[in-house]
Amino acid sequence: MTQHLHDIDTLANNYELFLKMCLKLGNRSESVVAMVDHMGERLLMAPASTKLSFHCAHPGGLVEHSLNVLRNLKKLTKAYDVDVPTESMIIVSLFHDWGKVGDLEEAYYLEQDSDWHREKLGQMYKVNEDMQSMPNAERGLWLMQHFGVKLSLDEWIAIRTNDGPGVDENKPYFGREPTLALLLQHADQMATKQEKEKYS
Repeated sequence: MTQHLHDIDTLANNYELFLKMCLKLGNRSESVVAMVDHMGERLLMAPASTKLSFHCAHPGGLVEHSLNVLRNLKKLTKAYDVDVPTESMIIVSLFHDWGKVGDLEEAYYLEQDSDWHREKLGQMYKVNEDMQSMPNAERGLWLMQHFGVKLSLDEWIAIRTNDGPGVDENKPYFGREPTLALLLQHADQMATKQEKEKYS
């Protein structure tokens, strides 16, 4: 019971920090907060992936992962002595996986209802097959556009290519990505590795 209460506290604290970071987005804060408010509990409870062998496949995992990416991105910009605007670091980190929240009406990840999948494969969630099929980065960018969240070209490319050059849709950008995109990819990969180690 204590562990469960700790998890609820962690969920609440992470969500509060996520919202606090959204308020640091200057003239974009209002549209970002409207978008976050629209998602509400769905964002609070969203996992970052489907399987325990992946990363943050638990309630609140998406918010946790996004905050971890932000921490890593801040460290990387300092280590490489790269000048990246704070707002850019916040928006690309918090919203690089925004498509995993779902669309305007439905969640992207649904709780796995098959005991076999949960017990044998560690698959705690499944993808909502009723949603329009599209890459998560594109769904996230569409949601941001829908809510009037403006992005610089570097921010847009960073979010679009956050899964790295190994994804077919990202190949046209390979070798010509802005620095922000490369830093985000690295911060995301490191966060995923750290989370796998933490929860394995």
